[in-house]
Amino acid sequence: MRTYDLQVDVTGDTDLAGELHTAVTVCVPDHIDGASTVLFGFPGGGFGRKYYNIDKLPGYSQAEFHCAAGMIFVACDHLGVGESSQPDTFDLTYENLAAANHATADHVLLALRKGSLHPDLAPIDISKTVAMGQSMGGCLLTVQQGNHRTFDGVAFLGWSGIFTNFPSASGERIIYAAMPPRGTDLRAVAGEVLGVVAPTPEQFRYCFHWPDEEDQLVEADLASYVPFSDVARGDENTPWGSATVPACAVTMMTEGSVAGEAAAVDVPVLCASGERDVVPDPWSEPTAYRNSRDVSVFVVPRMAHMHNFSHNRQLLWSRIAAFAQATTPR
Repeated sequence: MRTYDLQVDVTGDTDLAGELHTAVTVCVPDHIDGASTVLFGFPGGGFGRKYYNIDKLPGYSQAEFHCAAGMIFVACDHLGVGESSQPDTFDLTYENLAAANHATADHVLLALRKGSLHPDLAPIDISKTVAMGQSMGGCLLTVQQGNHRTFDGVAFLGWSGIFTNFPSASGERIIYAAMPPRGTDLRAVAGEVLGVVAPTPEQFRYCFHWPDEEDQLVEADLASYVPFSDVARGDENTPWGSATVPACAVTMMTEGSVAGEAAAVDVPVLCASGERDVVPDPWSEPTAYRNSRDVSVFVVPRMAHMHNFSHNRQLLWSRIAAFAQATTPR
């Protein structure tokens, strides 16, 4: 697998002022035969693009898995995440984050087709494009696909198009009534919700990680996962993490937050989640995508919300690969 780290210029592609760039890693198979499928990966809140290429232990790189099957994988940092530009977090909305991701995908695909991505890469014939979004990435991918129709197929991983909320050990769902709805002026309520209205460390552990996962990864992840705090994240101990999260992420766990865009998605959809996840009823998810003629559900046993740490991660990766292979260009 060959990897190329890029900064994609998305200046002027959103309603945000100033020069803006998104950070991406393009992973290309060592050998390409014929037209290629390109998979994009958008990470969840508190995570960056390296979530898709965890290299602290062998066998945790989803990018390597898909490249070994002959696909090109593109892992992306949202604006305000990881190594992308950091505009005022309160200026970041679902709409401009999705617009930046749409522009990022367009720029990368054009560069791959033209052979201008890197001197080592000749022009590549692309047959189709598929994207996956995990958690917050699933929310923003819903908005992106609903508004821009970027991809030929989309996979929402650990994200509900209906109502995303946390599971609890008691079997009940954890509903945070104080979560502000989409479009709220968060400057006015930042002190009341950012880092305040959130799951406890015990709830994060229960939701994010299955008990049999590797301690080396789990403990490092949980030790630094305190959204909207000054706790270091994205360092050498947690390269998959992001120290920053767009403030609008706190509005994503409100019922119907992206219902309009979900209903507009008209390409094949894969709704995948772990056995323990933020999706209350996976089998109800297809009702969110009534404009799509192809919606499938996949629930992975013994998997919690942060799928790529699970011992069953390759079950999910294989299902995503099969979904991508079965997707036809629009």
